[in-house]
Amino acid sequence: VTGKAVMLDEIINYVQSLQRQVE
Repeated sequence: VTGKAVMLDEIINYVQSLQRQVE
């Protein structure tokens, strides 16, 4: 479960960084 949580956190961070670049 911890591994999946870390992967989810990384994906969320990645998506948020992309959204910031678009703005």
